[in-house]
Amino acid sequence: MKAIHAGKTKNDRIDALKIAKLMRGGNFPLAYAYPKEHRFIRDALRRRTHIMRMSAQLKAHVYSTVSQYNLPAPETRLNLQNSPARQQMHHFFPDEAVQKSMDLNLNIIDTMVHEIYKIEHYVKLKAQCHKGSDFHILKSFPGIGKILALTILYEVGDIQRFDRVQQFASYARL
Repeated sequence: MKAIHAGKTKNDRIDALKIAKLMRGGNFPLAYAYPKEHRFIRDALRRRTHIMRMSAQLKAHVYSTVSQYNLPAPETRLNLQNSPARQQMHHFFPDEAVQKSMDLNLNIIDTMVHEIYKIEHYVKLKAQCHKGSDFHILKSFPGIGKILALTILYEVGDIQRFDRVQQFASYARL
């Protein structure tokens, strides 16, 4: 498709010929229409993943700033909002401007953690474990909990749509 888009001469006949060659060679990716009744859960889980990444970036920034100022590492995880060690973070940095920046990061992390919990609660309520056996197999792996198992299930969809292992690996970008 990139070759078609980048070609200098474009018309329907040339495009159709290139697509036909791709299809004959088995190189034309097949589209998959994700079932409509599961899209909202998949999209909520994707949004959760995005928020988790942003939260991790903020936490990494706080930890790197702590390291930069040669201060002792925080004794708690940063998403534990009301812990005593977390409260000490509000008077942790000697420079007022740095402290304001870190307070901003911590407040944004608090908001993100709160929203993540809301999304997780929503997903747990709305998710229909249409593949209960697959769900339990995924949960049996160390490190995979309920939310990650649901994320995998809703991202993959129907595993039977992949004729070969290579197609699934390609879909997973491996």
